[in-house]
Formats: sequence, C-alpha cells, structure tokens
Amino acid sequence: MSEAGGFDAGALERRYELLDRLPDSLFHAAAVHLHGTLRDRVAGVLQWHDALMRGSLPSLDGLQWPDRPTAELLQQELSSLRLPHFCQGEASLVEALLLDILEASSAGALKRPEWEASRLRELMEQERQRRQKTRADSGSSADEPTSFKAKGRKIVLEDALDAATLAALHSEAARWAKLEEQSALRERIQTAWQERVRSWALLEEVFGELAMLLGRGWDLGRGLLRSRGWLETARLRELLERLPALKRLIQALGRMRTSEDPSVPPVMETIVGPMRRVHEERREVQSPFARSETRGVERSGDVQRMLPPEAVLLGHPTLRLLWHARRAERTLLTYKVEGTELELVQSETEADEARQRASPAMTRGPILVCMDTSGSMEGTPETVAKALVLEAARVAFAEKRACYLYAFSGPGDVVEHELSLTESGLARLMAFLTQSFGGGTDVQVPLERAVARLESEAWSRADLLLVSDGEFAVPEATRNLMAQAAARKGLRAHGVLIGAGPGDAMAALCSPVHRFNDWGRLLDGSWEKPPGR
Repeated sequence: MSEAGGFDAGALERRYELLDRLPDSLFHAAAVHLHGTLRDRVAGVLQWHDALMRGSLPSLDGLQWPDRPTAELLQQELSSLRLPHFCQGEASLVEALLLDILEASSAGALKRPEWEASRLRELMEQERQRRQKTRADSGSSADEPTSFKAKGRKIVLEDALDAATLAALHSEAARWAKLEEQSALRERIQTAWQERVRSWALLEEVFGELAMLLGRGWDLGRGLLRSRGWLETARLRELLERLPALKRLIQALGRMRTSEDPSVPPVMETIVGPMRRVHEERREVQSPFARSETRGVERSGDVQRMLPPEAVLLGHPTLRLLWHARRAERTLLTYKVEGTELELVQSETEADEARQRASPAMTRGPILVCMDTSGSMEGTPETVAKALVLEAARVAFAEKRACYLYAFSGPGDVVEHELSLTESGLARLMAFLTQSFGGGTDVQVPLERAVARLESEAWSRADLLLVSDGEFAVPEATRNLMAQAAARKGLRAHGVLIGAGPGDAMAALCSPVHRFNDWGRLLDGSWEKPPGR
C-alpha cells in the first residue's frame, strides 16, 4: 500500500527485481526450489554466480542461500574439484554448475521427509527392543499383557514412548536426514563434475593457457583425451619441464617493438638521477636597524639616537660649530641599539631522486619455425623437435603472438601449419604432434617461403627458428638469401642442432646455433617411443 492508502503497483516489482538479473537457464530451478524464501534464494544464487565468474567462491558471511552447513559443503566440494578456477569467465559453465546444485538440493529436499520418517521408525523400533531387553534382563514383567489373540490372530501391543523420548528420536532422525541430504548433494556433484574436471586439468597441464581454446566442452575434451596422440603430447609436456633451455630460447624469439594495442597499459619506468632543489626559509638575524633593545653608548652620526648632552651643544652659539664637526666625523655620543629581524634565506641542495615515467609497452614479434621432419630425425630428435613446436605454440598464445610452422623433408616436400589461436589451429598442432617423420632433407624451399613471409607487415619483425640435425647441404643461393634477409629485414635466425653431428650447415644459415646433444642425461633413460612407432 502507498502512503496515501492506495495500492502501490510498483511495490511488487521492486520486491522481486532481483529476478531480472537471474540467467534464463536458472530461472525455473530457482523459482520452484524448496529451500528458503524466493528473495533469499535468488539473491544467494546471484552471489554464487558472481563469485564463480570471478574464479572464486562467495564469502559465507552474508551469504543468503543455502543454509550454512550446506554452503560449507558446497565450498568444500567445489574447492577440492578446483571448479572456481575453471569457471572464471565461463558463463555457460557457471550456469550449468548452479543448475546442477539447484536440482540436486531440490531433489534432496523432496526426499528428506521420507528419509526422516524411515529413520524415525527405525529408531522407535530400536528403542522398544532396547526396553524389552532391559525388562527381560531385569526379570520384571509388565502388569498388562504384551500380546493377545483375536479371531485366531496374534496381536502384539507396542510399548508407548513418552514425549521426551519421542522428541529426542525426532531430533536424531532430522539430523540423520540432513546428513543424508548432504551426502546425496555431494555424490551428485562428484558424479556430474569429477570426470570433467579431470579432463580439463589434464588439458591445462599439457597445453597451459592454450587449453582455453578448447573451451569447457565435455565431448571435445573427452574426445581429445581418447585420441591416439594424447599420450605422446602429454609426454612432450613432461620433456619440456626437463629442458628449461628450450623454453628460454622460444621465449626470446621475436624482435621487440612498440605495442599498437590500445588495451595494453604503458610500462611505468623509475628513473633515478640527481635533482637540485632551492629551499627558502626565514631566519632571525642580528640587525642594527631593528631597534628593539638598548645595549649602551657608542659614537655615531645618528641624530635620532643622540644623547641629551650633545643636544645642548646644538643650542649654544659657539659650540654649535663643534656639534656639526662631531656629526660630520660621526663622533656624537649616541645610544647603542640593536635587535633581531626575520630574513628570507635561500639554500640549494642536491640529492638523487626517483621519478616515474610512462613508456609505451614493448611486445615481441611473431615466430617462424622451420622443422626438419626427415628420416634422420626419427627417434629422440623427433621428440625434441615436437616439444619445441608445442612450446612455441604455448608461448605465442600466452603473449598473443603469431606462430607459423614449416615442416620440411625432401625436395618440394613442405607442409605449412599456421598455429593460430583458434580451435582449428589447435587441431592442426595435434595433427603435427602425432605424425611420423621420414624422407630426405631439402632446406632451400622452406627458408625461401619463410623469408618471403617477412615482406608482409604483420610478419616483418618475426624471428626464425631452424630445428634440424644438420644433415643437409646448403646451396649458395640459400646462403645468400639468409644473409640478405638479415641485412635488409634484420632477420635473426636461431638454429637448434639436435644430436652430436657436425654443425657446419647450421652455422652457415643461423647465428647463433644452439646445440642440444646430452639427451641421455636430460631424459634419464625414461623416455621411450610410444608403442607402434
């Protein structure tokens, strides 16, 4: 009702305005749920929704739904499954999770009276049996019979339980039913989400942030984990952790440039240098012009401070000339006065001072990878080469950089893969990581294509990574092509020489050349080729 006594049409709408913020997929489940009032329930669901979208859990203090024990159970289960981490920024996943929680808790609330009644019957029967056993052990018998026959049937009389006993049994049955409801909720969450979270965790462990390209699709993640290349991809990720030098090399590729992305904040630099400052302060100084104190007698030419005897001379007709002579010689007897006054004094100081200066953010350029997939790379070199490609894709995604792969073997046999930040790009990466190497080695065509790509503005600051065992010939034209690209485009060609072979061919094309040949120590003898390879 309004203040004037009439009907307030907007009061009902204001009371339930929270429903406008509720996602459509959760509206029905939240509206018909059995726990709490509608306003508290909707407000609580929104608290869960907002917290999960931030990748966290809502605080129990001030949480309006569900009750405290159930909320503690949900926080414990979701934390153990790391669901808040995977829910961050995933609206569809958050809604699906909250819908499961609403449906599971509603189903438990419907079954709770049945569980409570069943448990109460069991407790009452146990209490009667306990009393009968107590009477039998004590040898006492009731005055009234416990059974009688009627129309050929035996009727057993049940012991009546007092009100205090019934209240205690009701409380115990309610407590047990609540535990049963929580157990059903826990089982529902684990059944619905445990396998999914395991799948996402495995993808994240191998691909890092690159796994976000898969989204949180259940069928896609499950299909990838069942693919024939998954085991080897996971093993490549383990290899990368043992080869930090490879990771540092990939991260250093790409020439620095000023970021053109307006969303990238500038870099704040701290500059420390000498700084001169002028300080002004007022000081008290002794001055004869501040006539505030008399300190004695002195000779001067100041008529204002002249003693009375000197004034007498001025009035005598003859001695008047003497007075003028003394005044000219500044030998008149005068009072000596002085005092203090405030004087403005400037002083200069010099000290080192830190200043903040905003500089444009710097980002690295794209990555070009030329990968030798010839037959001589089969085995451990092949494994290391694939590990480099996987790390290049991960770094490119994390730093929002482009990455292009040239897989080459014999003459004219070059396969190009643009490892773009899309689901199809990830599929191409998986296809490369699961293929076998074979054929001869011709380095000329892939290097020509890589240098030609530098002509486009998007790839002008790219660095080249050449990965091979060095078992190939270097044509003079290819040598000149790389030298001209370095002079004209500033191309930096890094070489990764896999194995203990000679590095003359790699050195003719790349500078520097990184040699990795101590694979036995790095792999500890535990790296074996997958079955069927």
